Amino acid sequence: MERVYPSEPLEQPKDVSGLVQETHPEHQKLLAPPTYDQATGTATATPAVTTGPAPTPAPPPPTGSATQHTVIILPDSPYGPEPQDVQCPYCHNYARTRISYKPNSRTHLIALVLCLLQLYCFVCLPYCISSCMNANHYCGMCNRYLGTYLRK
Repeated sequence: MERVYPSEPLEQPKDVSGLVQETHPEHQKLLAPPTYDQATGTATATPAVTTGPAPTPAPPPPTGSATQHTVIILPDSPYGPEPQDVQCPYCHNYARTRISYKPNSRTHLIALVLCLLQLYCFVCLPYCISSCMNANHYCGMCNRYLGTYLRK
């Protein structure tokens, strides 16, 4: 079995004149890439040994000037007026959503119309009927907000 790590440090030893001395053959594979002169063959030094897969050529650039754009249309909300079984994006559990209703502008408008018609006894009715309000969906396990069903 071949050893993964060399027995000596990977630094190239330098002599007093600053030139690189000969290295062990074990270190030959782990040295820096060759210089330009070595790679083009103008120098007489031995070429560097490379290992690994050959690089793949880059795909040619598109010849046409027209670019294609992909448009993705997402629905407003995947949630409806009733509780749904969903996978929570936060806790990743499958659970039924918990709904809390929140009044919207339509709820207030219906209450105002009832008030103007002097039906004071029924002013609180739109705030008690769930079909007059938006439905906020929360995870049944971790109680995190998931989305809103907007009444139209």
